Formats: sequence, C-alpha cells, structure tokens
Amino acid sequence: MTDLTDKTLGEFHLLRRLGSGGMADVFLAEQTSLQRYVAVKVMKPALMAHSGQDMVSRFKQEAMMAAGLNHPNIVQVYTIGQEGDLHYIAQEYVQGKDLATIIKERGKPDISSALHVMRQVATALKASGQAGIVHRDIKPENILVTKKGEVKVADFGLAQLGDKSGSEKEGVTMGTPLYMSPEQVSGRELDPRSDVYSFGVTCYQLLCGETPFKGSNPVAIAMQHLKNAPPSLKEQNPALPDVLCRVVHRMMAKRRALRYQSADEVLEDLKKLIVAHKQGRSLDLVRLPRLEELEQLAEQEREKHLKNGGAIPSGGFDDVGMELTSTAPVTQTSVMPSRWAAENFVSEAPKKVVVAAAPVMVVDDDDDVPYRSKRTASETGAIDLTPAVDVTFQLLIFFMVTASFSMQKAFDVPPAKNTEGVSTNVVVPLDAPVGIKVQVGPDNVMYVEGKKATTYQEILDLLTAEKNSASGVTDLELELDPESIHEMRIMVIDAGTQAGFTRVRNKIVEY
Repeated sequence: MTDLTDKTLGEFHLLRRLGSGGMADVFLAEQTSLQRYVAVKVMKPALMAHSGQDMVSRFKQEAMMAAGLNHPNIVQVYTIGQEGDLHYIAQEYVQGKDLATIIKERGKPDISSALHVMRQVATALKASGQAGIVHRDIKPENILVTKKGEVKVADFGLAQLGDKSGSEKEGVTMGTPLYMSPEQVSGRELDPRSDVYSFGVTCYQLLCGETPFKGSNPVAIAMQHLKNAPPSLKEQNPALPDVLCRVVHRMMAKRRALRYQSADEVLEDLKKLIVAHKQGRSLDLVRLPRLEELEQLAEQEREKHLKNGGAIPSGGFDDVGMELTSTAPVTQTSVMPSRWAAENFVSEAPKKVVVAAAPVMVVDDDDDVPYRSKRTASETGAIDLTPAVDVTFQLLIFFMVTASFSMQKAFDVPPAKNTEGVSTNVVVPLDAPVGIKVQVGPDNVMYVEGKKATTYQEILDLLTAEKNSASGVTDLELELDPESIHEMRIMVIDAGTQAGFTRVRNKIVEY
C-alpha cells in the first residue's frame, strides 16, 4: 500500500491515513482554500490494473450520488478530482464513532437514545428515498454518531438510482449478509423498501445488541433472510415497549407490500413515539395508524393463506404470516473485502458478499404490487392530534441525549489554522456565553432572534443589526431542523461571517 501522507491532491493536503477499504484508502486532509478538515477517499491504483475505467466510473458514481444528497444526517460529499493517476473524493470529516462500535463498547442504549438515533437515520433515508436512491448497505458500521449526538449515514458506495444505473450485473447482488433484504438476497430489482428492511435489522441490533440472524458463513446468513422469521425482539429485550418491537418487526417484513413503504412512513410513527416518550406517556398507549394498517393487511393475507388450504409449517409462519420456501440454494461466488466503514473507527467491518441469485419461490409474493412512496392521510382515515411538546422540554431532552452519546476518544490532530495562525476549529464548552440565536425550520425559513428571513440579504441585514446592537457578542447559536437543507447552514454561516461573527455553534433541533 502506497503511503500518500503529506501528499497534496488538488487543494487537499493529506495529513494521515484514517482507514482502508476494498476500493479506497481514506485520509484526513486539510482543504487549504477553506482551512478545514475533510476526509479524502483515494481509489487504490491497483484496482485500475484489474478493472480500468469500469472501476473509475463506479468510483465517480458514488460521489455523484452522494453529492446530490445535501442533508444534515448524510455525510456530505464536497468534490471529486484526479491528480495524475490518482482518483479521489473529498467529503465531510465526521468526528465520532460508528454505531457498531458504540453498541460494542456500551451495550444497548436507553429508549431515549435509541429513538434519537432511529429518527435521524430515518430522516436520512427519507431524503435518499425521495431522491430515488437506494443505499443498499444500511448497517451500524455506516451510521456515524458525532460527539454532539448528531447522526449521519455514510458510504453510498453501493447506492443505486431508482432507474437502475447499471452498477450491478443482472442476477447479482451486493451488500452485507447480516442486513440484506430478502429481495436483495434473491437478486430482484430494489426500491427504498429494501433500505427499510436493512434499517429494521439495524434497529433490532441497536435495541437488543444482537442481529436477528447468525450463521457459519455469509450464504447461511443470507438464506435466513429468505426463509426464517426473526426471533422476537421483545423476548430478546423484555424491557422494550411492545409497540416499538412491532414497528421494528414490521420494518423487517419479508414481503415488501407488508413492510413500511418508505422511511417517511417509519419516521411518522417514530415521531409519535418520541413525542409520547418526552411527555412521559406509555409508548404502548400510542396509536400508530400506519403500523395498524400494515398489521391488519398482514392478518388478512394470513387468513387468505389458510382459507386457500395453506398449512402451518412446523417452524411456524414468518412475521407477515406467509410461509416462505426456497426451491434452490443460493451459492456464494466471491467475498469482497470490507469497504471503509466510517473514518478510522472500524478496521474490519462485516464482509460484503456477491451472491449469485438462484431461483427462489416465495408463496404469494408481491412482485406485482407497485412501490408507493407514501400513503395519504385519507387512506388511513386518521389524524394525529398529539399535542406539541414544550420547546424548553425538547431542548432539555436534546442535551440529555447528547450527553449520553458523548465520545471518549481523543483526537491527536491539531486544529486547522487560518492565515493569521488562529484556530478555526474551536471546542466550545456548553456553558459558554449565549450568542445570537438563528433558527432554520423544516421549511428552510430562517429566524434571527425570532425575526423572519427568507433571502441571503435579509439574513445578512438582520445579523448585522443584531451584531451592532449586541456589543461584544461574537457567537451565533445556529439551530437546524433535521428537515432543513445543507445550503441553509452555509448561507447562515456566510452571512454571519460578513456581519462580523467569529464563531458558530450548531445544534440539530426538531421544530
């Protein structure tokens, strides 16, 4: 492996290697033009000798897909470039740990922390699903948690556009067997419901510390996603509310038509649970119309199966009440080395596997059921009347959750310097003086101390006025709703700099 430390690629000065995957080496770098740290993924030159332009095309495809997803809960791609024979991607550098490491080090989180993570991942998958992108490798290693408790989904290297971009050969699928959806194992065309399944498996592991399926080899694990019902999450962790277990099992339904149809639907139910939990109400008393609708549909299918003479097999029925059988084995053709799985936090993640899709028969499968991105309110006939939670109480919960995710790992990299030698990356204690508050809501409307702004000039004028009236205040308190877009953060920071503010403190707050 070639050591690229201290080499400069374009405007990126490589400082040290963070990690290595099957396709690229990852370096911490300083972007000299903006004096900020970034993570630079450099494609391994050895791959060019075997795959040539095909590998370069896939490498660029990864950058293009991820670059189009500007969202606080998705690792941001900045640019793609080439220096000589080296191809690279520069992306956001996330200081924190991946979820797999957190689970391993700390065990099962409390309900507040678990819901905090689940909501932010669902928000990220909502954004990617609405963009027509299927991640195809959702797992704890690809979910990063920062020191402030912000959650970001990383590694869109296996991502696929909804119109099938040709990143896979027909009949071949790629992913991590522990988290692959049944349609992914069997080589069918994928849509965002596949990510919902993988997210369900990830939530299962988050809530009980174990994945639902285990095996001696990747193929044995993959087959269980096709044939076996997952063990009861409630039995794995009796302390969990029944309704939360039902949500996770519904995400892992083997038939796509009986699964949550999008991360947006999952998010709707999670938000209801979060509100109830913050108010101190029992989660099992919360009504989730989308979950109830899916469970009712599953029961109808089960009754239909029994009415048509279907027998209950000795192993029972799976979570959707439909017997699943396979007519041919799935054969492993090759095992790929693990990709880089979130900065330098995991050196050996679970291996991805390329599986040849054998003919698989699924009783009453739903291939003829079109994918629908979202149910309308009129379909459910129910309106959520849950009262809003006091904002002060929300902030209190936010700080409690943030504290529960505080990271212990120390970073040995000095902060970047500007031309005057002043650190641009400042660690700010929570008890620092309060600055001017700027809020960006889910509709991307900005508020400076409660005053509305919709354009760059308006936000600049308001910030300038506040700076002139608040003598000695140099900080901006930037609160971002998870639904707001990345460009709004950049706009506020740029306007704040022009107005004379020298430091910005970010928080993710749901409004």
